[in-house]
Amino acid sequence: MAVVKNGKTTQIAPDDHRDLVEILHARGQRVTPQRLVVLRELRRRGHHATAEEIHRAVDRELPGMATPTVYATLDLFVELGLARRIDTGTAALYDARLDPHQHAVCRRCGRVQDVDGRFSAGALIRAAQDVGFEPEGAELIVFGVCAECARAGAGGGGRGGGRGAVDASVSADAAAGPGTGGRGGRS
Repeated sequence: MAVVKNGKTTQIAPDDHRDLVEILHARGQRVTPQRLVVLRELRRRGHHATAEEIHRAVDRELPGMATPTVYATLDLFVELGLARRIDTGTAALYDARLDPHQHAVCRRCGRVQDVDGRFSAGALIRAAQDVGFEPEGAELIVFGVCAECARAGAGGGGRGGGRGAVDASVSADAAAGPGTGGRGGRS
């Protein structure tokens, strides 16, 4: 698992909670078993997950933990810079991968794939500032049809309006990288 701290990408084991413990202590917040277990599960997965998927996975270890607790914990991780929230239009997914990458979302099956690399959002950030908006960063999500769905339905239908339909959305609630106002050089 790669994480970004102070602009540097480092590898971290899924069960390493030192970063969470440090941040919570610095903020005067408690380190709870729920927070530790949810972070470990998110990092262990190695792919995007909904709060419900995380809840089902941790229920074996912490039976009785409420779904709203999982949502609140995941949202706290996003606030702390330990996870990213990806709004796909149909579901909110959480991602423990913090190194620079973007996402591609299939409009037919809903699959979310990582797309490695950065994009320059400087012009968009400046345009938002020009109209009085105070951007915190930007994230690119590419919508279209994944290779598997394209092969299966070569030519039509689906939520994406057919093969090759692409829609790029930029949201200013996640960091985008150097020079864009984002935290930790994430994109």
